[in-house]
Amino acid sequence: MRGVIAGGGTGGHLFPGIAIAEAFVEREKGNEVLFVGTERGIEARILADGRFPLKTI
Repeated sequence: MRGVIAGGGTGGHLFPGIAIAEAFVEREKGNEVLFVGTERGIEARILADGRFPLKTI
């Protein structure tokens, strides 16, 4: 299953999204999560470690 988490600009949206994404991918093998955000938001810096892909808009 695949999921998309959108939001950003602040950690108030991002950190709960990361927690949900981690639980989602651990729940079942093959689950994937894509984050959608902006280049200028905190998500670009926090997700730079590569644990989840980020598409910017």
